Amino acid sequence: MLSATAGLRKALLAPVITALAIGGIFVGVYLAAFHSPAAHHQPLGIAASDSVAARTELSLNNEAPDAYVFYRYADAAAAHEAVTHDEVPAVLVSDHAGLRLIAAGAQGPSTISSLSAAVTQAVGHPVPVRDVRPLADGDARGLSAFYAAFGVVLAGFLFAVSSYQIAPRLALFARVASMLAFSVASGLIVALIAHTGFDALPAPYATVAVVVGLLAWATAAAAGVLLRLFGPIGMPVASVVLLILGNATSGGILPATFLPSWLAPLADVMPPAAAITGLRDAGYFHGEHVTPAMLTLTAWGVGCLAIQYILDRTAARRAHARGASTAARVVGQLSA
Repeated sequence: MLSATAGLRKALLAPVITALAIGGIFVGVYLAAFHSPAAHHQPLGIAASDSVAARTELSLNNEAPDAYVFYRYADAAAAHEAVTHDEVPAVLVSDHAGLRLIAAGAQGPSTISSLSAAVTQAVGHPVPVRDVRPLADGDARGLSAFYAAFGVVLAGFLFAVSSYQIAPRLALFARVASMLAFSVASGLIVALIAHTGFDALPAPYATVAVVVGLLAWATAAAAGVLLRLFGPIGMPVASVVLLILGNATSGGILPATFLPSWLAPLADVMPPAAAITGLRDAGYFHGEHVTPAMLTLTAWGVGCLAIQYILDRTAARRAHARGASTAARVVGQLSA
């Protein structure tokens, strides 16, 4: 009777507690990240005389200490090269043609508008903006890569959960084969929808398919390991790590330089951030960071599968040892 009562209590309370915890973490993380974003070490280039550059840097630092990291460029041509190769999102240029902000709109409207407002305040008058890397017509707000990545992360999470619910003891090679099929299909389908169907991701179709496929693989592998490690609480742990922290720090809504200090480091290592960086740079910035993004995603996939292999081997050895011990006891009893 007591056991039945305890079981009923657990069945009633566990879903409530789990859902409230995940919901609370989601609200807390997203509000902490986006309720009042401010720049932290935001790169900004300056191509001007030393006196103009020094005055601008001093004014910006006085207004918001530690908000910006400044990079000097020789002239407008060097500034254009830096912006179009994703070294900095914008460069303030002052030369015979006047004062202007050379910017990459592909960095996102929020980034460019915040830099434009800061520069305007620093120099004391409006500064015209020249967008040398505008967003694609099919991606007017610069959020397509984020939505694509979010959908793939969600699909990878659901794939891992379904896989472990349907076949919790499936052999690793079979699980890997299923995961690879899911990843390849995800890459091809999402690239077909986002690149070909809506023209929202200007990167080549093959690049989109590969990056998205690697993201699907990394997410499914990571979720699988968390389910394997944490058992019954693996699902909420995976949802917090991948769906909440991963997407909040992806840079799809705001760049990592606008995240609070305790969240910003995750933007360098989480799969969604790597995928969004790869998709963005492949489409707008000559593929400057595509290779590191792919390596990050590959490292997640390979690393999580390696952990899964070690866990399976360890469990198999323990099962074999228990079986041998049981057999020895049976033989001993029969001999006696």
